[in-house]
This record gives sequence, structure tokens and C-alpha cells, in this order.
Amino acid sequence: MNEYHQTGENIPEEHNPETVAPGSPKPKPRRKSFSWKGAGSNGLIVAFAVVVLFLIWSFVHRMFIDPPVEPEIVKGGKAHTIQLDVLNGSGTPKLSQRFTDYLRSRGFDVVEMGNYKDSRVEQTRVIDRAGNLAAAQQVAEALGVPAERVTQQIDRTAYLDVSVVIGKDYRSLKPLQ
Repeated sequence: MNEYHQTGENIPEEHNPETVAPGSPKPKPRRKSFSWKGAGSNGLIVAFAVVVLFLIWSFVHRMFIDPPVEPEIVKGGKAHTIQLDVLNGSGTPKLSQRFTDYLRSRGFDVVEMGNYKDSRVEQTRVIDRAGNLAAAQQVAEALGVPAERVTQQIDRTAYLDVSVVIGKDYRSLKPLQ
């Protein structure tokens, strides 16, 4: 090393190897070399941002777009899981199974499923069988059935709270969205 490097003084131009002689071409600036370290950290930042955005979307969807519905009613001071049957009145095969799976995944107790006596039902309806209209309204809300299609037909011989009759409008309901 020379004396200028050791003392930390400024190097005179005649001793500086980076000075260009007059008339000679200027040296090309050095390009930064690729660094996997930098690329890896950028990738992690992007992946983290994607995960955060997904979590935000999931929270907003769950809380505001498709909020959870309680599958229980209070009867005589006790919580009771809503029991229902799902009947396919649309004429489209296997719909009662899809609706049953959807309702069970949300905590409802589907005790029976099958076909309705008429396979030309236009609009899905929810029927209160036990005299608890609030239970039928909870099921309707879970399915996306409008409140005006919730009716009461009390049947004391049936051991269930609600009946769902699937109509030809099933594509507009939550189990198929």
C-alpha cells in the first residue's frame, strides 16, 4: 500500500489509479451483480403481502359478506341445535345432498333428506314446523332465502324444527355460490 492509503489523506490525481488520461475512453460503470440474497428477501416480502391480503379478504368475507348464522335456538332456557329436513322440489338430482352438506358444515342438524312430493317447485322456501319462526328464519338466512319465503306449518308429529323445500331458484342460494 502506498502512503496515502495508510494515512487516509486524499490521493493526488497523478497517483490515483481511477483518474483517466486525457483522450483515453472512459471506463464503463460497473453493473451490480445479481444477488440471491436480495431476490429471496423481495420474494418473502411479496409472499407475506399476499398472505396478509388473503387474510384481510377472508375476514371481510366472513364477517360482512357471508356472516355466520347460529345453528341453535333457545328453548325453555336451554340451547337446542336446530333440527331440520331438506327436501328437493326442483327436479334436479342430488341437490338435497348438497344443501344437507352445506347446512351440516354450519352446525345445523339435518335429520332427513330426500325428494319433495312435487318436483316443480319454483322458489325455495323454509317452513317452521315447531312453532318457532326464529329457527326457520335462521335457516333461511344461512341459505340466502328471502324472509318472505319463510312460512309456518306447525306439525307436532314431526320431530324437527324446520323443513327446507328446494325450488328451481337453487342456483341463486348460498350452497351453490
